[in-house]
Amino acid sequence: MKTKNLWTTFVACALVALAALSALAQVGRIEGDVVKAGSGEPIPNAEVILERTDIKGSYKASIDKKGHFLHAGVPYVGTYTIIVSAPGFQPTYLGRVKPGNEGLKIELSPGDGHKLTLDDVKKMESGGGNSAAAGGAPPKQMSAAEAKKAQEEYEKAKAANEKAKTDFDNMKKLFDQAQQLAQNKDYSGAINAYNEASKLDPEQQAVWANLALALYNRGVTSLNESIKDPAKRDPAKQDFSDATNAAGKALALVEPQVNDPAKAPQAKKLKSQYLKIRADAESLLARRLGAAEMADAAVKDYKEAGELSDVPADKKNFELKGAETLFESGKAEEAVNAYQGILTADPDNIEAIYKLGLAYASVAKFQESANTLQKFLDKAPETDPRVVEVKAVIKDLVVGNNLQPPKSEPVKGSKAAPKKKP
Repeated sequence: MKTKNLWTTFVACALVALAALSALAQVGRIEGDVVKAGSGEPIPNAEVILERTDIKGSYKASIDKKGHFLHAGVPYVGTYTIIVSAPGFQPTYLGRVKPGNEGLKIELSPGDGHKLTLDDVKKMESGGGNSAAAGGAPPKQMSAAEAKKAQEEYEKAKAANEKAKTDFDNMKKLFDQAQQLAQNKDYSGAINAYNEASKLDPEQQAVWANLALALYNRGVTSLNESIKDPAKRDPAKQDFSDATNAAGKALALVEPQVNDPAKAPQAKKLKSQYLKIRADAESLLARRLGAAEMADAAVKDYKEAGELSDVPADKKNFELKGAETLFESGKAEEAVNAYQGILTADPDNIEAIYKLGLAYASVAKFQESANTLQKFLDKAPETDPRVVEVKAVIKDLVVGNNLQPPKSEPVKGSKAAPKKKP
């Protein structure tokens, strides 16, 4: 049997683009509890409005059954007045609030349940009216300790945001460097750069997907070299194993987007690509490196990749890859079933016919093998390089096993078909 050399089949350009750095805008949270004055019982039906006072902006905070209110998406640089009202209570407000305060406690006293507006609050604070005239409680201000804590939280968030931007910029440089190295087939250099990029931003699926590609390509290179140097087999096996892990991380990141209607079309395409990368690595582990247990995983990934792809030829090609993985990893019976399934849907698939003929021979179904290989001869062009080999195989099968010579199938529209004799 001739040993076929394995060559890299991936282009070196980026598989996917990097996602933009998310949410550079600084946002924070304001939360606390609304309770009855004196008793401390929660007021779950209170309305909590956050009015931004440095510029115009109004936000309604959600409140739960325990009277706890929260808004986690207000601009961090803002200053806010919290206006609180509830049926059967006197409204009140809390001024000069910064995001980052936790455990704010706002007490309401019994009243007529009317609501304050920001204009009411401004009149009360400017002396244009007192709290009783406006129907509100005396104004409350943040304590010095609360203001200090709010400033510290703001500075902390600002520093974290600046670090995130710096990390993203550095990650992008490493990613671009890795892409160039991969294009130049310096897979080891690319792998190192992708790994460093992943440390800076592990949420970038493009980094993991392209890392998986580089690992696969380096593994294929080592596997080719192992023909002359068997010591290269173990590094190849490790690279294919690492490629499956990296592809798995890319898949975990893209999966939530598949269920998002707005992102689903692109996410499905990406998921199909990631599944193919992983399946290719699993397939070589099973077919060439003795890890037969990976064959079923490869078949499963190829199948799902085909189902997700919007390229018609992909489903057919991935099914063939799955069946080939089973056959070459020693699972001949499963391969026979897989090729039969392909031919049920696509009777003229020459590749499946050829491989099924070989698979039949592997399970000692010699007559079926000869008959199927004859079908291949009937359909394949004479220029197909396998024709000469198949004719010899059929002859050996017939003579060696005392078989009935296979017959050519009639050509549609004619009484008999010209036979390509072995």
